Amino acid sequence: MGDMNSSRRGRPPINNQVIRVGGAIALPPLLRARGIDADMLISELGLQPSAFDHPDNVIPFAKLGQLAQVATERTGLTDLGLRACMQTGLTMLGTVGYLVANSATVGAGLACLQSYLHLHDEGAAPYFHCEGRLAVLGYEILAPELAGADQIVFGAIAIAANLLREIGGPGFVVREVSFAYRAPTDTSAFAAHFGAPLRFRADRNAIVFDAAVLERPIAGANTLLRDFLASQLQESVRIGDGDVAKDRIQRVMRTLLATGCITQDEVARAFGMNRRTFARRLQERGTTFRALLDAVRFDAARGLLATSAASLEDIAARMGYGDVTAFARAFRRWSGDSPALWRRKQATSVLLGE
Repeated sequence: MGDMNSSRRGRPPINNQVIRVGGAIALPPLLRARGIDADMLISELGLQPSAFDHPDNVIPFAKLGQLAQVATERTGLTDLGLRACMQTGLTMLGTVGYLVANSATVGAGLACLQSYLHLHDEGAAPYFHCEGRLAVLGYEILAPELAGADQIVFGAIAIAANLLREIGGPGFVVREVSFAYRAPTDTSAFAAHFGAPLRFRADRNAIVFDAAVLERPIAGANTLLRDFLASQLQESVRIGDGDVAKDRIQRVMRTLLATGCITQDEVARAFGMNRRTFARRLQERGTTFRALLDAVRFDAARGLLATSAASLEDIAARMGYGDVTAFARAFRRWSGDSPALWRRKQATSVLLGE
């Protein structure tokens, strides 16, 4: 991996990653309803307006972020991402959505979402895990410096709530929703959509619900269809070569980091390998587990330092460090600054509009 000082170290540029249009097909109508020429705005950003004609079309993840940011500025809607995706359900998630809907239980469906969403969304990593009697479904943007990341997350969490209500069945309740971004000027749409306590500038982007829901059977699930869809998606999941391999591995690592299970054995298991074979495959690609883990932690830590109000103690724990001192030492090695100083510099640059 070499020197870790670059903010983009350890993964291909986000410009190389794509996302299905999915629920973003609602953006052009939303813009037009505000008197904005959607086609012209989309074209200004180097995209084809026809890309938003069908949810299966793909666009660069970074371009979606740029569009969300510019659209927010032009409309004045600081909750634009949420508004665009409030009606988006499982069908908009394509093959992955159908697999989730036909899984045996809610927990099995979320496991499929965690394993396969990257085939439709290369710029983020979903995850779910249990915390005692509560379950957490979260969404991590891989590039914390991405323009419009907050709006993408607002939309993704809105979709996650819809997904959980669909597969959770009658009586499903959201217990809490958190975002690692500043609150929009008006949060009434968030309150109405989620119907649960909201936390902004938190240490994660996630929905919390009762863990007992994970055992619920999904109504109408078709076993034959599930097996067919799973076999189709499994054919698409390979480590790959070069930067693609590192990117795919790091996405899995980012998911495991969020769940607190980031070990080399767990990552190897995610790719159907034992620890020794996995280490050899990494060596063949010119890297190591430790180097990739450093890059994943650096990206995740910068995101929390830049956007959330989480304490250094909480961030250190999220990154898998036993104390702040160990985290600060690692962060200084990666960036040249302490976490506290890096956060202050970031806040200053935002105030200055840099």
